[in-house]
Amino acid sequence: MWLGVLNATAYAVAMAYLESAIVVYLRRLYYPKGFDFPLVIIDIPTLLIEVGRETATIVMLATVGMAAGRTRVGKCAYFLYLFGVWDIFYYVWLKVFLDWPASLFTWDVLFLIPVPWVGPVLAPVTVALTMIGMALVLLYLEQRGPGFVFD
Repeated sequence: MWLGVLNATAYAVAMAYLESAIVVYLRRLYYPKGFDFPLVIIDIPTLLIEVGRETATIVMLATVGMAAGRTRVGKCAYFLYLFGVWDIFYYVWLKVFLDWPASLFTWDVLFLIPVPWVGPVLAPVTVALTMIGMALVLLYLEQRGPGFVFD
């Protein structure tokens, strides 16, 4: 189990690096004086590319989760784990690259699917930590075998 978790962690951290690097470039283009609200309205083609990028991110996390897990529960657990680690390290890398966010209470565009979500960075970090915890419990129970859950 732990080797799989270590491999999933490496993938999620590297993917978060890539995602945050893209956001660095977007912010340099659309927010040359620094990211802040109100949001700059971007053109529809760029918005569609961004929605596609977010969709691709979910597909990539899901397919790696499916490949890493042995059972349906394990596949779901790895997806949750990957998503959680990716989301936290996305903000870690933005802090490294841009010294942003200033705090966990800094507001951000959290996701674009199915509609734009905005809120403090603390919201996705809290959800991500919960996903990681749930995933580790599920992977532990999966390792123990099906009878363990009902004992």
